[in-house]
Amino acid sequence: MRHAFALSSLAVASLSLAACGAGIGEPLVCTSEFRHGIAVTVRDSVTGAPAETGTMVLAVDGAFRDSTDVSFGSGLYRLVGERPGTYQLIVRHAGYRDWTRSGVQVTSNACHVNTTALTALLQR
Repeated sequence: MRHAFALSSLAVASLSLAACGAGIGEPLVCTSEFRHGIAVTVRDSVTGAPAETGTMVLAVDGAFRDSTDVSFGSGLYRLVGERPGTYQLIVRHAGYRDWTRSGVQVTSNACHVNTTALTALLQR
């Protein structure tokens, strides 16, 4: 599944006004924003340069798979929207060894997933 999300500035402004949480005795109010469970920044291990073109990131949790080759800028890739779980990540880029990480935990709160941020340093 490939995905890219764009929000207009009006949507971003309206979402920023909503709260996700409540005080004691207050009802829980959740935002309607979409949150990714995993955010991976992909960089060259020697130069530190972001890997934006030609990178594929795959997240696997049992039979579930999500992948993307769309960077959100500066080598940032986002996956597994609003889905908690335990993932294996694989980052592939031509000319580099695959980068893998097992046991990546994505948890959730009452409203959304909590984004797990990682940095993949690719080696030639």
